[in-house]
Amino acid sequence: MKPEKLSFKRLYHNLDKILVLFFMVFMMMEYAWIPFNSYAAEYLLKQTGYLFLSYNNVWAVLSSNWLVGLAFLVLVVVNLFVAYFQSGMIFMGIRNLLDQENRPVFAFLGKTFKDSFALVKKAGPGKMLFIVLYMGFLFPFLRQILKIYYLNKILIPDFIITYLVNNILFAILMGALVIGMLLIAVRLMFALPQLFFEHATVPQAIRFSLAKTKNRLFFYTRHLLWIIIKSFLIYTFLLVPAILGQQYAHTQPNEIALLGGIADFVLIKLSYYIMLSYFLLKFVSFLTDQTLTDYPTKRGLSPMRWFVLTIAILSFALEGFVYLSLPLKNVPITISHRGVSRENGIQNTVEALEKTALLKPDLVEMDVQETKDGQFVMMHDANLKQLAGIDAQPQDLTLAELTSLEISENGYRAKISSFDDYFTRANQLGQRLLIEIKTSKKDSKDMMERFLSKYGAKIKVYQHQIQSLDYQVIDQVVKYDSSIPSFFILPYNTIFPRTKASGYTMEYSTLDDNFVNKLWQSDKRLYDWTINDEDSIIKSFRLGVDGMITDDLELVQTSIKELKDDPDYTTLLLNKFLDLLNFS
Repeated sequence: MKPEKLSFKRLYHNLDKILVLFFMVFMMMEYAWIPFNSYAAEYLLKQTGYLFLSYNNVWAVLSSNWLVGLAFLVLVVVNLFVAYFQSGMIFMGIRNLLDQENRPVFAFLGKTFKDSFALVKKAGPGKMLFIVLYMGFLFPFLRQILKIYYLNKILIPDFIITYLVNNILFAILMGALVIGMLLIAVRLMFALPQLFFEHATVPQAIRFSLAKTKNRLFFYTRHLLWIIIKSFLIYTFLLVPAILGQQYAHTQPNEIALLGGIADFVLIKLSYYIMLSYFLLKFVSFLTDQTLTDYPTKRGLSPMRWFVLTIAILSFALEGFVYLSLPLKNVPITISHRGVSRENGIQNTVEALEKTALLKPDLVEMDVQETKDGQFVMMHDANLKQLAGIDAQPQDLTLAELTSLEISENGYRAKISSFDDYFTRANQLGQRLLIEIKTSKKDSKDMMERFLSKYGAKIKVYQHQIQSLDYQVIDQVVKYDSSIPSFFILPYNTIFPRTKASGYTMEYSTLDDNFVNKLWQSDKRLYDWTINDEDSIIKSFRLGVDGMITDDLELVQTSIKELKDDPDYTTLLLNKFLDLLNFS
């Protein structure tokens, strides 16, 4: 069947129930389960004796204590169960709006909770695994709009996506994979109501969906995509007047512009929830052949509906005030990634450093590796092939051999720089560095001892900083002199670390409010990378990071100045508008 038409009148008459449902589910997650789960994970990690969880120590952490490893496994299963319950509760709530009964808000919530707990009683490993796989991998759009926190942790960091997209073969394969996953999701989507509403087994639900979509894959795909597109169009249509109005408000005194911005922020949030409600109602209606009842309404205002809407508007207004005001109070430092900006030279070379220093970044991030003869060279990659055309590691060659090699990038050619030359020139320029120590299995055992013995005193005098993916490096820096700022690099946000580091360097796309809140409580600093567009800049401001690592210093510096001196609320609102649409 085709999706039933859904009038805004019917949507409005049920908006109080929808908002209350979303608020209840999201608040339970944000203020109850997420803090508890975070505490539990940190407690278990503490029992292992490890200070952090990263890609290179996962197995060591889990195998250090079999009871703790088992507890971690139980915690993962519980999180899958919670994700199942969260998605089931929302689906049950939407189903209860489509069952032709006009229930008051509290009766609606009561029935939704009752149905959800009944769903839990019939939950099994197979059902939970299917829902997780479907929403986590086959149709991630669904778990994103439902804000299923732990399923939404399933993501590929932006720096990996950028790398893959820039590789044509990988880009083609990714595109084919996305299309394939969408088609499989369509073939299996009718299994969802069977599992949630009919309490069917997973094999029964899959067989039902495959039979229903047989020879009609294009039909159902087309209608599903139309529901998604129409939802986005509604959201966009509602927001265009707000963005245009804010452009006019920007010409007025800042107080008026701020009030206008708060009002527009409220409109953005309400429009988002209208879009979300529209999509879910249309989607569930499409899956169940049910439609939203057009109840007979009395003249005058519905007290409950207006009470709920008033509370929602006030909470959105407060959130909007914080969102629009925060960038003015937290000004991060700027950090040049690999010592370049806008491809103005070859990464990690003295020549690029001299150009980039003219832009006056607060720090220049650069990479150091040990050579075969125990010296130190400027190099990011673990292999020289990309820059020098030689299939060898920096640790395979002496410093003299390395610095004689010519490298090319961004239309420039130069010799590989030694750390001595780079470090000396930075000190002459008065340019502070964020020195990333890269380690390998070929490094000498006393590498960091020799590095700190040779450079540690000047690093402190010239106020340079150190960072590394290897926590042993951080530990040695702290032991040498804890006053030297040391940052532990974590490519992915998992369990909050409890280390001796001064702070953390994080990939920005994995950061969230939960991590940042804990960071503030632990008195640690935060740098994020790689900040190369307005969206990532705004997110960094919103999260209150201490520094942005970027390939485009001019863009970041200009954005910071504008947000500090002449805040453009239009840009902030536009980024919020786009951020809510970020379902990747």
